[in-house]
This record gives sequence, structure tokens and C-alpha cells, in this order.
Amino acid sequence: MPPLVAAIRQEAQKQAIAQANSFALVEWCSLLIQNLAGTSLWEKCSKDLVLATADALEKSLQPTARGSVGHSALVITRRGFRKLVQADQAAVSTAIGVLAAKDAKPTAKNSVLLGVIAGVCARQPEAKAVVEDLKGQYFTFYAREIIGSRTALPSHIADGLHDFFAAFVSLEDLDKEVFPAIEKGLLRAPEVVLNDLITPLVKALPKLDLSKALNSRFVKPLLSNIKSSNAVIRSGAVRAFREIATVCRDFADLEKTADEVLGPLKTNKLASADHRVLHSEMLSGLPLSASIATKIATGLPAVTSKEANEAALSAETLALNASALFLLRTPEVPKALLDAYVKGLGDKKVSSRRIWILRTGDLLQAFAQEAELPAGFVAFAEAVVPSLLTIFNEVVANPTAAVQSGLVTGALVVAGLSGLLQRLENANIQALLKKAAVQKNSLILDPKPSFVLSQRLYSKYPEDDLKWFCRALSAIVEGLLSSSDAIKLAWTQAFIFLICSATTPSAVRRQAIDALSDLSARSLKPGCQFVATEIIKGLWHWIATSEAAEKESAAVLAKSGTSNLHLVLKAICLSPAELNRRSGGDVDKAQLQAQMCSLLVLAKQQLIPRASWIDLCLKVQVDPGQLAKDHEDALIDEIVRCTGHEQKVSLSPILFL
Repeated sequence: MPPLVAAIRQEAQKQAIAQANSFALVEWCSLLIQNLAGTSLWEKCSKDLVLATADALEKSLQPTARGSVGHSALVITRRGFRKLVQADQAAVSTAIGVLAAKDAKPTAKNSVLLGVIAGVCARQPEAKAVVEDLKGQYFTFYAREIIGSRTALPSHIADGLHDFFAAFVSLEDLDKEVFPAIEKGLLRAPEVVLNDLITPLVKALPKLDLSKALNSRFVKPLLSNIKSSNAVIRSGAVRAFREIATVCRDFADLEKTADEVLGPLKTNKLASADHRVLHSEMLSGLPLSASIATKIATGLPAVTSKEANEAALSAETLALNASALFLLRTPEVPKALLDAYVKGLGDKKVSSRRIWILRTGDLLQAFAQEAELPAGFVAFAEAVVPSLLTIFNEVVANPTAAVQSGLVTGALVVAGLSGLLQRLENANIQALLKKAAVQKNSLILDPKPSFVLSQRLYSKYPEDDLKWFCRALSAIVEGLLSSSDAIKLAWTQAFIFLICSATTPSAVRRQAIDALSDLSARSLKPGCQFVATEIIKGLWHWIATSEAAEKESAAVLAKSGTSNLHLVLKAICLSPAELNRRSGGDVDKAQLQAQMCSLLVLAKQQLIPRASWIDLCLKVQVDPGQLAKDHEDALIDEIVRCTGHEQKVSLSPILFL
């Protein structure tokens, strides 16, 4: 047996080894541990077997390895050490000593198996004392091999002791054993500690309040590392600060921390725009109380009013937004905060004004679903809405110039929030809204299409504008009921473009699909089938213009042809559970069946790749066979209508074979 174990140890030590081979070695080690535990052979083979397990397990968890294999390796290793714990707890102590011992070479990779052993013992009450007695060895190993590493460690090693920190570590242990080592590491090799050792440590800790540690130990070293010329150190310092802040709950200490971060911003001691960005990002990550939010909301406006750098202004206004969101739920809002947004919305520099528009829109949108609007929010809205409506009128007067300058964002925000603005019980605002005629001016085709319906304009919107463009399309849908067919068609092309365009970011595409599903579900209530019907007409038009390669059409500008149209079909064909959840009640099954009849020809792979009419029927839980029996005439009429001589879309002759 000892020669076999020695051979496994030698193989596991090899640097270049396939994941399948390392997994096989983990299995062998687990079997040997289970069978040798409690026998006389364990003393002869234990050291080589434990070290071989550590090597093989670490290789199975490397970032390049498949996650499922790594998970299985952990399960198998835990199985072996559970048997060892049950057979001989003294052997577990020996194994920990072998793994935590200092060696001529770095042994940080042993952290994975040390964490596994701690996790196994934590789940067995009779064995928990074993690790409790050896916590000192764990802390020494962590300080020497992890924090004291000379090179950045991969995530699976940095987080190897997760189970140990989660089950055995108290705040006193951290103050005595861990935090001093981290402080030294931040001075000796911050590029190692901040990339990324603090995040896994904090995430592993069992709901401990680190407010005092952040204020007394870490805020100054982290602020010092922000000034580094190394981008990894700067970003790591911000990430570490924000991670520690998430578990802080003592607002007295947090207020002192906020002063440390906000002070250099308020006193103009940060000449570099990059430093102002990083300080603002740290402020954004602080948990807020009324005093901290007020401190930031009254301190940052003086900074933003003089800010000339767009990146810094963007970060500063994000921090201001976080505090404003907290304060708008209180009865009184600081005047300095209101003045900052009003002044920002009137900034002569359009790029700066656009940033303020986006921040104002985000704040207003946060309250869009509230049943009762807080007094602080109402005061804020009454202060900023007139400025937003002024911008809206500027965009309506010349949408092309507004797109070029970026001011169109203001009109998109107003259109997207039109439903919320109507709820404000302020005579002046309601008069301004009536004069602006948001829905009417958003749904214009002649003489020039509006900023919502012009494909030449919305095809140029950046990601931030596309998010608001999606909200605007959803908000003005009620105005379509009294609009012409041409306007309805233009609206559908805009929505399909948002989902199907090759340049649409994935987050915006998901947002648009979700919004269309909501609109479609609500329109399937008894007595109304509007959105899905118009979208289906829009899909036919999209295919026709795509095949005809009509210049300046939404289908051509999307640069995706028909490849993504199946996403639109899935958005309007929802399961009954989804329909009920989104519509807030029962839907009209007859209208749902009529919708599926109208998709008989359209939902073919020859027209829309990856579309299947039968699959869509099954998704909405409509039996396609029964549908054919009950609506035979309607289905035949649909085939005749879509395959007549006047049909512009070319259909394959084998389409219905």
C-alpha cells in the first residue's frame, strides 16, 4: 500500500495534468482515506495521502477546469474525510498539521483541502472541537500563505478557507489574528491583497459587523492605495472598501468613515479626476442613515457644480443619487440637493446636462410603482419636472439636432415617465404637461417622425438612451388606440428593432422582451387584443422590408435580418401562469386562440428562424390539434390570406407540406 500511495503522490505533484486525471486521483485518494482510516496503515501513508489529495483537489478546481467536475471532486473529498473524522479524530488533527505546516515552497494551494476539513468538522458536532483547538494553525497558515503570498492567487485558492471563516471565526479572532496581517499586506504587497483576497474573506464571514474595523483600520490604507499608479491596486481598493461596507451596521462608525472619504472631495484636495471618481464610487457603496445621506447630499453639490470632467461628474452624481433616493422617502429634502438637480438640468454644457437628466430620471423611475408618493419625492418632482419639460419641448422642436447633441435623452425620460408625472397633484406641472402633450408629440409621423418613431434617430441611440427608449415605447402605448395604422406600424417597428437589433446590448434586449410581454399580457384581458395583434402585423412588415432591403427601414438598420424575430414571438406567446401573473387576472382564452391562429403561417422556420407554431401552441397550453378542429375556417383563411398573389413576402413552395 505505501508504494501505491507514494505513486499517487508523485503523480498528483505534476504541474501539467489533465482535469480528468486529477479527478481520478481525487477518487483514488478518497477511497484510500475511507479504507485506511482507523487502521495501522494510516500512520504510514497519511502524510503522502493528505498531500496528494490537496494537490489533486486543487487541480480539479482550477479556473480552466469544468465546474461540474470540480463540484464532484469536492463531494468525493468530503466523503473521504467524513469517514476519517468518524474513525479517528486525532488523524484529522494530524492532517491539518501536515497541510498547515511551513514548507520551503509556498503551500497556498493547501487552503482548499484545509477548508474542506473545516467544513466537514463544522457539520459534525463531536468533531467541531478539533478545528476549534487548531484555529491558531489556520490563522498562521492564512497570514503566511494567503495574505503573505508574493503573487496574486487564483480565486479558488483565495476562497479556499471559506468554510473555516464561516463556521469558526469570531470578531475577536479577526481583530487579533487576521486584520493585523491584512494591514501589513496592504503596506507590503497591496497588489496581492487587493486582487482579490478581501472580498472572499468578507463574503465568508457569518454576519459580523465590521464597522469599527473599516473606520479604525482600513479606510485610511485603502484611501492611500487609491493614489497608486497601478490600476489593479486602485480598483481593488474600491472593491475592498465597498465589500467591507456591505457588512457594516454601526452608523456612528460609518459616519466617521464617510467623513474620511467625503472630506477630500469637499475641500478640493483631489486634483486628479480619477481620484474623484474613486472617492465617489466609495461613497456610493456606503450603507446610509439619515445623517450620512444628508452629509453626502449637502457636501457633494458644491463639488458637482464645479466639476468639468464628465467621468468624475457621472460618478459624483451616482453617489448623490444614492443619498437622494434615501432622503426622498423622508418628509424633508435638503434645499442644496434640490438646487443641485435643478442647476444641473439647466447646465449650458449639453454633455453635463445629459448626465443630470439620466440621474434625475433614475430617481423618478424608482418611485414609478409606488402606490403613494412620499412627500419628499413630490417636492423633488415639483422642482425638477419643469426643467425636464423644457428640455422635452426643445427636443420636439428639433429631434435630429437633439440626437446629435445627446439632449434627446431628456425627451425619452419625460415620455418614459409620462404616467408617473400625471399623478403629480400640482397645477403648474399639470398645465406644463398639457402644453407639452407628451403622448401626442411622441406619436407623430408627419411632417417628420418623432424621436420615438424615427428609425433614423433611434438606430443611433446609445445604451443609456435605449433603456429609456424602451420605457417610452411602453408608456405611450395607450395613445396608439386613437392613432392611425401608420403610427401603430411605426411603433411596432421601433419595439421589434429594440429586441432584434444586432447593436442592442443584452441587458436592454431582456428589458424590451420583458416590457413587451407585460404589454401583451395586459392586452389579452377580456374585450381587448391590441398589442399582440399590432406586433404580428409589424413582424410581417419587418420580414417584407428585410427581403426587399428597403433603405432606411428599421429591419435594414437593425443589421440582423430575421434572425432574432423568434424572441418577439416568445415575448407575446406566454404560458397561462405568466399571463395571469403579468395581467393581474384571467385572460380571454378566445382571444388567445385567435392570436395563435394568426401565427399559423408566420411562425414557420422558413420565415422566422427557430420559430415553431406547434411549440408556441404548447407553450401557451393551446392544443394545436383541437385548435385546428375548432377554428378550421379561420386557419384556412389565414393560409389563403398569407399566400395570395398580393402577398409581398416570398414563401417557400414546401411551406405547408
